[in-house]
Amino acid sequence: MSYNELIMKILDGVKGVDERSYTIATFGLIVEAYKNGRLDDDVLMKTLTELCFDVLLAKDTTGDIDQLKVEAAEWAKKFYKAIRLMTVRDRYSGLISRT
Repeated sequence: MSYNELIMKILDGVKGVDERSYTIATFGLIVEAYKNGRLDDDVLMKTLTELCFDVLLAKDTTGDIDQLKVEAAEWAKKFYKAIRLMTVRDRYSGLISRT
């Protein structure tokens, strides 16, 4: 699943415009920090897990916290893969355009 599809899917059920905007902007900041080498893989995963947990908690305030943590970790893995693919694509696109 692509990064944009993941964003749309995790935000499904988040009602507040501010929350949605803030979440999208936060994911964007994380992606840019990773692409620029300011986050390593471990910090990226930890940050993604925390953000996904916050989004899931906003959608399901009555849910079991432990279950939400498991779901957040699953979402974080999906985002990690998508962000890695975007980063590799962008790096190679830059190399190709320079030749």
